[in-house]
Amino acid sequence: MQQADRQTPSVDIAIVGGGASGVLLAAQLVRKSTLRIALIDRSDHPGLGVAYSTRCRGHLLNVRASDMTALVDEPDHFVNWLARDGGALGPTDFVPRADYGRYLQDLLAQSLERAPRRLQIVTGDVTAVRERPDGVSLDINGQDVALFARRAVLATGHRPPSKDSGAYHGNPWREEAVAGLAPDASILLIGTSLTMIDVLISLMEHGHKGPIVALSRRGLVPHHHPPAPIPTPDADTRDLFTGSLSQRTARFRAKLRAGLGWPGLMQLLRPHNNELWHGLDLDQRRRFLRHLRPWWDIHRHRVAPHIGEQIDAARASGQLSIVSGRIEIGSTTDDKVNVTIIHRGSTEREQRSFDRVVDCRGPRNEVDVRLPLHAQLVKDGLLRPDPLNQGLDIAEDEALMSCDGAPSTHIFVLGPPTRGRYTEIVAIPDIRIQAADVADQLVAQLREPSGLAASPAA
Repeated sequence: MQQADRQTPSVDIAIVGGGASGVLLAAQLVRKSTLRIALIDRSDHPGLGVAYSTRCRGHLLNVRASDMTALVDEPDHFVNWLARDGGALGPTDFVPRADYGRYLQDLLAQSLERAPRRLQIVTGDVTAVRERPDGVSLDINGQDVALFARRAVLATGHRPPSKDSGAYHGNPWREEAVAGLAPDASILLIGTSLTMIDVLISLMEHGHKGPIVALSRRGLVPHHHPPAPIPTPDADTRDLFTGSLSQRTARFRAKLRAGLGWPGLMQLLRPHNNELWHGLDLDQRRRFLRHLRPWWDIHRHRVAPHIGEQIDAARASGQLSIVSGRIEIGSTTDDKVNVTIIHRGSTEREQRSFDRVVDCRGPRNEVDVRLPLHAQLVKDGLLRPDPLNQGLDIAEDEALMSCDGAPSTHIFVLGPPTRGRYTEIVAIPDIRIQAADVADQLVAQLREPSGLAASPAA
């Protein structure tokens, strides 16, 4: 893949992060403008990110292929790619995430071919983004000089839940999380949502036979999709968009009791989830996150039918136990982790020891001043958390909000870090819309390349 030389050129737009969000934005900008773009990623393999870097064939997309196009204006783009490069998989299949990673890398390669010398890949970790009157300068590890850009977009994706320590693995997406285990090793997975399922499937693929405990506050596990697609129901949901959270919840439950069913209702609401979210005030959003979000997520973020069957089989055999409660991590060595489990509804403290503990509580997106880039942006007054501390605070046009509440004119945010404003912004069907909108806005602002001198890409 094309790489930038060590004398990094000036560009019109710098995209910080080369995962799915960054690649989708780069593809849109290439198609819609003649602007010069730098896609900056710490990895030597941009296009994969956390979700699609897996090599486990059992890790499947949670959405059927027909709704996984990367491009809003080309709904069959992914399905057509599958017909060429996806073997026997088709529109209704749940495709391995590793294959989707290849699709994103192909999309990036096509973008590079479309825009030789305009789209460049820069490898390195961005440690600072400093605002200037005419744009921003970016410090990048491995680059001798700062990169100047008229606009910067932070598309930094997900971070792991916690840090590794001996037999405790805080990054569930690294292969080391399940490597080196005896077949009968005892394992504790902290969390019972999609990340837990990923680790469980990896263990099964490795032929693990030992006991697995998965623990979360409520012990809720994602449901699975029906074997075949269902038609979108014909039902009136307008009453779910008005009134208090309690009123909306009561109406929601009434529709379920009337026979609409979770899959149908979720499918009906899918295009309008952010509208539902924006209709709640800040207090209602807090209450939703604390009390309702776990139930929403297990129905909203369902897994492929085959994955559901594997989870059910592991539970039926007794290998997988789901526990609701809290956990306290005790002493940790390279071989053991001692924990205390407080079961939900009880004050008794159960002492347990596991050969491996994996933190599966899901990705982090909040402001973290231990990260060099966040620390610099906070120090310079350019960054603050959103009111719910879910991610970075942004304006309606995705502009980064400063500490004093002013939207930046040069720095924008895309993808999972915007989940405080767009709670449903972790999946491709949502991010591709946001990427297209951000691209349109940047093209309208910049219109034509600046004419800045640029050194050629190597």
